[in-house]
Amino acid sequence: MATPLLSLDTQHQDMVHDAKLDYYAKRLATCSSDRLIKVYDILEDQHYQLAADIQSHDGPVWQIDWAHPKFGTILASCSYDGKVII
Repeated sequence: MATPLLSLDTQHQDMVHDAKLDYYAKRLATCSSDRLIKVYDILEDQHYQLAADIQSHDGPVWQIDWAHPKFGTILASCSYDGKVII
């Protein structure tokens, strides 16, 4: 069994549906039924810091994904509310 490199308290108030690292593994985005997207900066020595708390959906956020870095720092999300937000 693999040993986790980092344990993270997401501080979401409901179930986390998705978590994605960016291309360089420097940022982690999580999404949850609490309608929030949280973005964390992954720092040295297994530390992290909340960089953004995004609330733009009216329903649970099911999935998120980062764009390839050649397109910039772009995060897309989709939700039960039927919206896709980029």
